[in-house]
Amino acid sequence: MRELEFERFLVESVDIQSKEKAVISRVAKALKVERDLKVNLDNIVTDDEKTYRLLLQIREQMNEMNGVYQNSVRKYYLFINRKEFPRISQYEKGRA
Repeated sequence: MRELEFERFLVESVDIQSKEKAVISRVAKALKVERDLKVNLDNIVTDDEKTYRLLLQIREQMNEMNGVYQNSVRKYYLFINRKEFPRISQYEKGRA
């Protein structure tokens, strides 16, 4: 993960109100996903299918109910691809 560049991207984002706390939290959550699931986000977010599978894996293996880890991955996807990853249900409709 390109941690410093990602942090800079988040700081510059107009969507994030509480800059310091929110940025630190999102970076930490993304790093935890990499560490716990043994993945490299740079290898994942360049492929929509891999991103989709990782989001499902986060839900299942990290027992995530509130979406904070998925949100961090989605922000990293936005940072790399300059577009948002669709909701899981929308992505699944497009796959069919």
